[in-house]
Amino acid sequence: MKRLILLFIILSTASIASAKRGDNVIVSTNVGTAIDFSQPSSTPFNLQIIGLYKISDRFYAGVGTGVHIYEKGLLPLFADAKYIITKPKKLTPYVECALGHSFAPEEKTNGGFYFNPSIGIQYPILKDKKISFAIGYELQELERIKSCENELFKAEFLEKLSHNSISMKIGIIF
Repeated sequence: MKRLILLFIILSTASIASAKRGDNVIVSTNVGTAIDFSQPSSTPFNLQIIGLYKISDRFYAGVGTGVHIYEKGLLPLFADAKYIITKPKKLTPYVECALGHSFAPEEKTNGGFYFNPSIGIQYPILKDKKISFAIGYELQELERIKSCENELFKAEFLEKLSHNSISMKIGIIF
């Protein structure tokens, strides 16, 4: 099952990346990290690709996927909505929200709920390309099986983690 999910995410990423981009479709890639406030704490690394369709002059909606690395690697699949706050200019502010589920390709690990609202700015660097910077809140849930062993006993237990962090992302919009 996990291999099927991984294959689906890889194919989704490839189709988003190769999609014909016109005036109504944009693709963005983001790389980021976060300050984790949960225990046990883990500084994540995030890499995302998002395909968005233009609903109106300022509102976009679409899907995204990527790789998120906490203690374990996770593959999120999420819906994304983006609203441009003002008319486009040099620094254009926006709000964005991603909501979905992460899958874990590793054994003894399960992904979980993913939520990432953020606010950011985008800056044009070429005619049809922009750089973006966003800061927001990220919630990532996951489960993993932990082992504890000594000379007297061996035990395994399910640990449910809920990472709450302040996320920071930088990206390119095509």
